[in-house]
Amino acid sequence: MTQALAKFHLSHGPKNRPTLVFLPGALIPPNAIAPVTRMVKLRAIGVGWLEGAGPHDLHSVAERVALLITEIGPTVLIGHSVGTPIAALAAAINLRSTKTNVVGLVLSNSGANTKGHGDVESVIERVLQTWGPPLWKAMTERSLGSVCPAELVDSFMTYPRRITAEATAESLRSLQQTDLTSMLTELSSLPTAVVHGSRDPARTLYHAQSLLNGIAGSRLVVLETGHTSCVEAPEEFAEVISSIVERGLRAGIGSAD
Repeated sequence: MTQALAKFHLSHGPKNRPTLVFLPGALIPPNAIAPVTRMVKLRAIGVGWLEGAGPHDLHSVAERVALLITEIGPTVLIGHSVGTPIAALAAAINLRSTKTNVVGLVLSNSGANTKGHGDVESVIERVLQTWGPPLWKAMTERSLGSVCPAELVDSFMTYPRRITAEATAESLRSLQQTDLTSMLTELSSLPTAVVHGSRDPARTLYHAQSLLNGIAGSRLVVLETGHTSCVEAPEEFAEVISSIVERGLRAGIGSAD
């Protein structure tokens, strides 16, 4: 039996507007984008896709996200870091279905593959050997690149208790094996923004460009942030989401019945 995804309701909004679905990176709490979604004033759900028994490879998670989309209705998928390929894969699955519910995509701080992202293997080793609060703190500090908002400090330090080192390692190994390059063209019908942090220590502009090049019509937004742009620049990130929602509505694909 397929395991249901853990869902966290982050904000409310009009029923005739799309729902935002946030797919965070590994160890990033699903409520990390809550300040942003409150600004956008739409219904929003954070997905704890690393929770539970799994499986936690990206393709299996994407299938569960695609199922969630069919239940929700019109949806804007927001992927961060490891959550970005999940968002892309889930959108492609939905676009192949009889009823398309994906309105648009916001893909942040990631790439089409891990070429040039040379620290994945060492991160997996650290996760398996040193799992616990010191590792979580170190990875949080590396991800944010700036001071964590006060309302999110506890979440960043306590959320990893809900997941396991093994699940995290499984997702990172899957990330190494996943290359979206050949399938990105399937997403070209969707309004898409690729967000990159200019001070991102994990991903380079090359990685963002690999997504941009594959999705015709997508646009690149570079923010003055580290690896977690939605937390570090919430106002700018909210503007990006709002723009994608409006593009979807103008295209007639974002209104719920």
